[in-house]
Amino acid sequence: MKSALIRKDSLVLRREFLLKALLAAVIALALISVMTGLQRERVFLHERAEAERIDKEVWMGQGERNPHSAAHFSRYAFRPPSPLALLDPGTSDFAGLAIWMEAHYQDPAVFRRAEDGGELSRYVMLSPAFLLLTAAPLLIFLMMHASVAGEREDGTLRQLLAAGVRRGHFFVGKFRAGWDITMLVYTPIFLLMAGCSLAASPAELSADTVFRLLAMYVAYAAYLSISVAVAIGVSALCRTRQAAFLALAGVWAVMTVLVPRFATDVGTTLTPQPDARQTERDLRAAAMVLSRDKERQQQIKDDVLARYGVEDEADLPINYSAYRLQVSEELSIPEFERVYGALEDRYRAQEGVLRWFSVLSPTIATASLSRGMAATDRVHQRAFTVSAELHRRDMIKLLNEDYMHNAGDAGSKYTADEALWARFDDFDHPIPGLVSIGGRYIADAALLLMWLCIAMLAGYGCVRRAVATEAKAA
Repeated sequence: MKSALIRKDSLVLRREFLLKALLAAVIALALISVMTGLQRERVFLHERAEAERIDKEVWMGQGERNPHSAAHFSRYAFRPPSPLALLDPGTSDFAGLAIWMEAHYQDPAVFRRAEDGGELSRYVMLSPAFLLLTAAPLLIFLMMHASVAGEREDGTLRQLLAAGVRRGHFFVGKFRAGWDITMLVYTPIFLLMAGCSLAASPAELSADTVFRLLAMYVAYAAYLSISVAVAIGVSALCRTRQAAFLALAGVWAVMTVLVPRFATDVGTTLTPQPDARQTERDLRAAAMVLSRDKERQQQIKDDVLARYGVEDEADLPINYSAYRLQVSEELSIPEFERVYGALEDRYRAQEGVLRWFSVLSPTIATASLSRGMAATDRVHQRAFTVSAELHRRDMIKLLNEDYMHNAGDAGSKYTADEALWARFDDFDHPIPGLVSIGGRYIADAALLLMWLCIAMLAGYGCVRRAVATEAKAA
């Protein structure tokens, strides 16, 4: 009986002309999002490659100069492109693409792609992730709104009960019919989009990328399954198709639009965005921590003179100016970490508010998992900035130590050449493996699993109640 119900409901759903038209529209939008994404990624990769090439040419072609002048001349660290960015751009358009690794200062990431877009791009970003998070649940609700309400309105539910259909089988039949069609459409579309994303990436396919793709597929499959269960449950609470349609339209608006937007507003209200001017002042103060402390400067000088057993800096076997520059760099590190640590705490607090609101909407948890799997969220941006800062420290230390040990009698007139510039490796930051940072997403995965369990149980309970009501009426 259960198999017969599944076949019957699947046949009814496949015959719906409106459903076919909407499905065709969603597929068309998916193809458009893939094509526009491919174009975006192609342009971005070309621009990034050119920027890296020019940056290295300028660095190597700077000629002879003092190593500390070269430290100010510096280089850029460019964020690595994610092979799955086409699937979910995440925050990549709003996060900086490059960091200038200059002396004395830990610069924030700059060059945001959103700055080059029009006003509309700030509100609408057609991507596969956007379609799966918003359009897919709406399509499922339209497909399933009459799953139980239609049976009650037409009186066929009583006929099925009279034929001996069990309550559990009725729910399973409805869910399997909707789930089978959903997966039948979702799977090939996801594979197509994933294939295009991997084809657009210059990186070789790795086990980590495959693992990320699999995790993303499972997350969206769970999200769509939740949508199917919610649609059946709401339909079971209504007696007519129209009532079910209106109720599900409201559920969709709340789930995918209102709650995520409200959660964002609450998060930025409880934990306001940092003041850019104050942050800039804090960073400048961190860079000048030694230059503003005359007592510490004298102490550093006395310590190095005592270490080498001399009474004047001119008698030191090293260049004291270069030594003090390096000490200044090292003393500024904890100050920079304090400033950026405060920013990190602020953003984590905002994300914590969003996570609490995930209890009201599975869209938030799914979006967070999607960005994390695509390596386009704040966690991966933070990993890039930390890696760039470590690279900057190594670069400045190499230049200062060359100046310190090789300047000799030339002092500040000492110059180095291409041989020194070539000693510094190009910045290379591999995307962190999902296994190493997977703990960051356990809470979101748990919330999504919780939603799946609750949606299934609630849907089953609503269907049992509707069937019991019809049985009594009969």
